[in-house]
Amino acid sequence: MILKSYEIQKSKLNLLKYNFFLLYGENFGLKKDVKEFIKNNIKQKNHEVEIVSLYENEIIENEENFYNFIYSGSLFSSHKIITIHEATDKILRRIEDIYKQYPENVFIIIFSGILEKKSKLRKFFETSEKSICVPCYLDNERDLETIAQLEFKKNNLKISRD
Repeated sequence: MILKSYEIQKSKLNLLKYNFFLLYGENFGLKKDVKEFIKNNIKQKNHEVEIVSLYENEIIENEENFYNFIYSGSLFSSHKIITIHEATDKILRRIEDIYKQYPENVFIIIFSGILEKKSKLRKFFETSEKSICVPCYLDNERDLETIAQLEFKKNNLKISRD
């Protein structure tokens, strides 16, 4: 499923019914904000959460360690959030393997740079039923104006459009 970044925060969609998230594009700040929003939603429902952060090259070099992170239990937490940075199409096979098993107590958030439409990783997340794909592009003037208006409204500041 494809969602715009602003739809995630406004959406009544229950994010916890999805375990796989792909955040791609060049807007690092927006990706970070969306990740924090997802993590906070997960933590609200499940207070004991273990957070693991990995890079794609670490996973490729040591697949066994990656699968152990996902499938091994934890003494201190009932759920895991695994963040994968700098992902490309090279990691797709491993993500598909995990998706087939679909461990319900594991949430995977994948960060990637710009992904072309023909990217296999992007296509997988856009078409899979239990995953969310969020494009995070640079803000344009209209987006920045909307953000500013929301912040002004939140702080009860009245400013004219001029």
